[in-house]
Amino acid sequence: MSKFLKTVFLILLFIAGITFSAENTQPFVVRYYFGLETPPMPLFLLILFSVLLGVFLAGVGFVFDRWSLKKALREKDRDITALEKQLKFYRDAGGVVQG
Repeated sequence: MSKFLKTVFLILLFIAGITFSAENTQPFVVRYYFGLETPPMPLFLLILFSVLLGVFLAGVGFVFDRWSLKKALREKDRDITALEKQLKFYRDAGGVVQG
């Protein structure tokens, strides 16, 4: 049921995007500071480029997060391996009371 609702929502979102782009085809210019401005383009393209830029920047952030998490996981795996070796040493030596 959840997959069905997700599919219906995505179809409705796609239809809304198509109708929005069909209705907003007038040229639009964004003016920045120091006289910089975008070339004339339809409003829906400006919004589409903004969304795609946001998705790209979020993806870059997720890649860096994933990289740092993998690094932390490798460090923790090394710590676990070292602790397991110590535990094995103490169990073999009879220094640990099991109960």
